[in-house]
Amino acid sequence: MRDDLSDIQVRLADINRRAAPVLEENSRLHAAAGKAVTLILAMAAFGVLTFIAIAPTEQSLKERAVINQEQIAHAR
Repeated sequence: MRDDLSDIQVRLADINRRAAPVLEENSRLHAAAGKAVTLILAMAAFGVLTFIAIAPTEQSLKERAVINQEQIAHAR
């Protein structure tokens, strides 16, 4: 009985030894994927906020462009 338990413990230790690098790699990849998703979401939020910030000035920029074109046309 003792030998059976000892054999099982040896096998479990061997399995754990072989599984440790795999689990470590899995953990590392999971962390990297989380960082990538966070970066993508941050960039998307930055794009949306930039668009929201610039959108109100679009009309005034168009009006200024028309005024500038009219001034150039009248100057000729």
